[in-house]
Amino acid sequence: MNHKMKKGLSVHTLGTGGGPIVSSSRAGTSTAIRVDDATYVIDAGMGSIRNYRRHASWGELRGIFLTHHHSDHIYDLGSYLLTGWQVPGESFSRPVHVYGPGQPPRTPALDAEHARLVDARTAGRSMSGTKDIVDSLLDTVFASDVVIRMADEGRSDPGEWVIGHDIEIPAEAQSDPVLARHPVMEPFEIYKDELVRVTAILVDHRLCFPAFGFRFDTPYGSVVVSGDTAYSENCIRLAQGADILLHEVIDLDAILDTFPDSGTREGIAVHLRESHTPFDEVGKVAQAAGVGRLVLHHIVPNVPGAADTGKMETFARKDFSGPVTVAEDNDVFTVPPSPESSADVEGWAAVPERLTAEVQA
Repeated sequence: MNHKMKKGLSVHTLGTGGGPIVSSSRAGTSTAIRVDDATYVIDAGMGSIRNYRRHASWGELRGIFLTHHHSDHIYDLGSYLLTGWQVPGESFSRPVHVYGPGQPPRTPALDAEHARLVDARTAGRSMSGTKDIVDSLLDTVFASDVVIRMADEGRSDPGEWVIGHDIEIPAEAQSDPVLARHPVMEPFEIYKDELVRVTAILVDHRLCFPAFGFRFDTPYGSVVVSGDTAYSENCIRLAQGADILLHEVIDLDAILDTFPDSGTREGIAVHLRESHTPFDEVGKVAQAAGVGRLVLHHIVPNVPGAADTGKMETFARKDFSGPVTVAEDNDVFTVPPSPESSADVEGWAAVPERLTAEVQA
């Protein structure tokens, strides 16, 4: 498929389902942002890699940004990292950098008392940082594949093509896995090249720490991905004036209706209630941030037919005065360049043109 495009900014919803559900209707959460002929992927949900190839080539991929390490956001990560490794005609054209949470200094908890319970429950287990996850995929999970292909096909070390990075949270934020998982803070830069500047901020995903939202500023406009989060003032701060805000959304009653009674049902219910943004609050986030368009993704529930997406859209429109779309897999949203914009990063306008949106199946 020919992915050549005119210069500009576009957003491609590779997967719009939320949660570790094997769904026949939506791939797991993943978004591609294309700037000219470069592509940046946010999260790598189940099945999203197949949709990636409908929108971009491996030679265009520059970076992968992980909001957090819940399984539904990293299921396809290994596939993204190995599939473009020196395959003739399907290769990375430059090293691909993966940015995501570092290993927290202790296991996250709600407070000091809860931390003691958590430490007892998880004794002997520890969390990983993004760099360790990437290295483990190359050196352990796919080690046999890597060695055989290097020996048999003459490929170079995949570590030359795939590089993991732990996002370092600024010390002045005074964040902590127990005492301050999402303190009030300012967005901070994590990546920059000639086409994009990527900033991050901590959001509120209950015990997940760190959990990030990301903003991509380009010569043509700006896109924010909320990551998984409850209503977050930090997310509002990150999204100020953005052309597009992709925000997660949940219908708590609908997802709970899909769960049979079990010993873990209540624990999951508490997590969902305190970790995600309900459909009747998400429009408030977009309105407070003054964004150009609200796109709802990471739809929960992700069981086919269980989510009333029309209701989600209707409630979001009550609080947000701009356009609202409940995304489906493989939708495309474009932000046209303003006449004065250029490819010079230093010349980016502070307030980009309002977008016009094109949605394609």
